[in-house]
Amino acid sequence: IQATISACNAAMLFLGRFAFLPYQRAQVAKAGLPVQNGMAHEEAGDVYAKEASFITSTNDPAGFSLIDVMAWGSLGHVLGFFVLATATNGYGLFTQ
Repeated sequence: IQATISACNAAMLFLGRFAFLPYQRAQVAKAGLPVQNGMAHEEAGDVYAKEASFITSTNDPAGFSLIDVMAWGSLGHVLGFFVLATATNGYGLFTQ
């Protein structure tokens, strides 16, 4: 069980870091910040619109943050439990 969950977590973290992170960052950059009256919310005076930099800061060269690790790790757990559930329920999706 632990090996399955660990392998699925490793696979999803690898995919998130090396396959999907560049695409996600490009889509966020393309969308830009939300605006009101032609200005970003923070520039318009909304003090609560400032990004929480303490949670998004990272030493990873590509910018893989704590939020990314938690999100992709949770998807790894979902995949791992799916594999375990389908391997033991008689469907034989992953086993013969």
